[in-house]
Amino acid sequence: MRIIGFRTAALCFIFACASFFPAFAEKGTVKLRLAGSPVALEYVSLLLTRALEAQGYSVKIDNLGYIPTTRLEVMLKDGDISAYILGETPERMEKFLPVRVSCTDNFMGHRILFIRPEDQPLYDTVKTLEDFKALGKTAGMGEAWGDVLIWRKNGLAVQTQPGEWKHLYNMVAAGGRGVDYLPRGAQEMAAEWREHPELAVEKNLVFVYPRDHLVFVTPREPGLHALLEKALQEAESSGLIRDLARDFYGSVYEPPVNLKERIIIPLELP
Repeated sequence: MRIIGFRTAALCFIFACASFFPAFAEKGTVKLRLAGSPVALEYVSLLLTRALEAQGYSVKIDNLGYIPTTRLEVMLKDGDISAYILGETPERMEKFLPVRVSCTDNFMGHRILFIRPEDQPLYDTVKTLEDFKALGKTAGMGEAWGDVLIWRKNGLAVQTQPGEWKHLYNMVAAGGRGVDYLPRGAQEMAAEWREHPELAVEKNLVFVYPRDHLVFVTPREPGLHALLEKALQEAESSGLIRDLARDFYGSVYEPPVNLKERIIIPLELP
């Protein structure tokens, strides 16, 4: 009777573990549901795949395609997607399970501006944060962006766009819509500038803050969080993340982004 009871308890334990770790209940395979903008989705897919493969897992990804950030956060909270790279905010740190590892070699913490082409002479005069403030320009940002708090901490005006933030490209280009420029991560700018001939890449400045994007995991999968935390910490220590980011985003050092040739405008964190 004791043997039967022990076996029953063991089977119950195994079943509970399989339920608790649904992303990798199938031995050796981690199943991920991912979504987002095309470039970000490609990068996070590659990052998580490489990090997990280094741990001896195979990876199967269900790509759900492009979904706006505000909707992504709802899906992440509900467990409809497994994980995503996002900027750090107090709300996200509380709602989701963060993996505290810098995921883009801090390219995301280097912000370059989309502006109206005719405005470039105004920006040519800027050498410091105070010079930039004196222009009296307003940034356009998505309502859920972590940069909103950073810009406001540094005394910079921001107008947020609810829902689909991509309307901001047209709002900046049109003028008279309350937004003068759109900050993008260096790697985002390198991927996007050809798609927006109505805008110009500001030529001289890069706004830098010491905070990269993190991988946030759905609170519905704590086992997956533990696995990704270990995998990404080791990927950071081994140089895998650094090498992957610099290879994937190598065009940040080419025109028109020219990351190494810009005037650094340091920003404080909130």
